Amino acid sequence: MILLRKVDDCAVERLLGLAVADTDPGDVMPPGWTVDRPDEFREFYRGFQDDAYEIVEDDRTVGMVRLSAKGETGIWVARCARGNGIGLAALRRVVEEAPRRGVTTIVADTTTDNVAALTILRKAGATLDVDGARVCARIAVPTEPPPDLTDAGDLLLAYLDFHRDAVLRKIDGMSEDELRTSRLPTGWTPLAMVKHLAHVELRWLRWCFRGEEIAHPYGNPDVDRAEWVLEDDDTTDRVREFYLEQCARSRDIAAESALTDRAVRRNRPEAPPPTLAWILFHLLQEYARHVGHLDVARELSDGVVGT
Repeated sequence: MILLRKVDDCAVERLLGLAVADTDPGDVMPPGWTVDRPDEFREFYRGFQDDAYEIVEDDRTVGMVRLSAKGETGIWVARCARGNGIGLAALRRVVEEAPRRGVTTIVADTTTDNVAALTILRKAGATLDVDGARVCARIAVPTEPPPDLTDAGDLLLAYLDFHRDAVLRKIDGMSEDELRTSRLPTGWTPLAMVKHLAHVELRWLRWCFRGEEIAHPYGNPDVDRAEWVLEDDDTTDRVREFYLEQCARSRDIAAESALTDRAVRRNRPEAPPPTLAWILFHLLQEYARHVGHLDVARELSDGVVGT
């Protein structure tokens, strides 16, 4: 489990010991620092304690990451802790911390030859702006809809999009093996959950509400519970693309319709056709439940938590 801990005077000493014993001095702030200048290290870190966090793995200090009030971040990790996903996990913790500091965009500067940093930033969902050898990375911090939004319809659509995006955030950074591994007795896998939610969008908005002729709204008829099963051609990219396509189509249908419009097809023969408002609220509660399921699966997978 990777945690962030605010830096105090004791943490400065722990970080100094780690920097001297097990880092590349060129990776450690302040720029140009060397191990024979401990007082300079102490002075530097005490000067920006409000922005600095220890990276802690099982109560062991393994590095440092910062997050300024302007959203600037930087990270260094001890040699012994590299290659274990600690940098990515720490950056995800920074994203979780950002809303508490009022940060909406996280910014990191690096270079094109810093392959490890670029890999971590890409996995964290950063967009990269390359200018020669310099790279400016930006990570948008996920936030709920504005708290002053009062229109019920706008709130409904905004929260649906928040949860749609959360689904992809939960699986970003997971290995292919973890995406296809079940952590729970029911046997569902994270990637299969995305496939299921894509079919939910297709079935409710396109097939039920709009009345489109969809040959197999529940997936392959030759496979039991097909929308929960990963078939041979269900690569991660294809499942993700299918999901994004259905979400985009659902948004278009909702934008073209009134909340009071009724579905062309009945979902239950004994009940009246549902309104678009009912369908969208049904989707919202289904997303809220399933994002919670993905929260659990992701935490059991690699300890990553948060929105």
